[in-house]
Amino acid sequence: MKFVKFAAASALMLMLAGCADTIHKPVALTALSADRLATIHISKVTADAEKGLKVTQDDLNPVCAKVRSYIIQGSPGVFVDGASGDALVLKMHFTRFDHGSAIARFILIGLGQIHIDADVTLEQPDGTVVAKYKVKKTFAWGGMIGGTTSFEDVEEGFAKSVAEVVKTPAA
Repeated sequence: MKFVKFAAASALMLMLAGCADTIHKPVALTALSADRLATIHISKVTADAEKGLKVTQDDLNPVCAKVRSYIIQGSPGVFVDGASGDALVLKMHFTRFDHGSAIARFILIGLGQIHIDADVTLEQPDGTVVAKYKVKKTFAWGGMIGGTTSFEDVEEGFAKSVAEVVKTPAA
């Protein structure tokens, strides 16, 4: 009987740990038209952070790489050579990049939360913004799940959420 309880608890923990990398729908502030989305091309993904935010470019580069990877997986053909005149640049401006505390998450649900928030824009090469979205990812589970979930797990969910911004209708 103890084994069954342990197995059930372990299975539940593994299922809930998957929440860290789930997709959260981006909030459109200025959305792309369906016609533009159907023919979208992206030349690169960049990131910067709000002044005063304790984050380095070395922290942001892996997020850019993950976003690019998820766009390529979910919307093949969207990435093009940067020389293409109609290609947009996807820019993430991070407004929150909080690693939280695994120990605090382990102690109690809601403590030590992980937060990743960014304004995501799609810009023409001249810097004209053609679309703007808010993307947020928060993880607040407690106990063993909270204590063992890493910031990188939540980054995965954030990157998947950003990739949704340019998901083509056919994808």
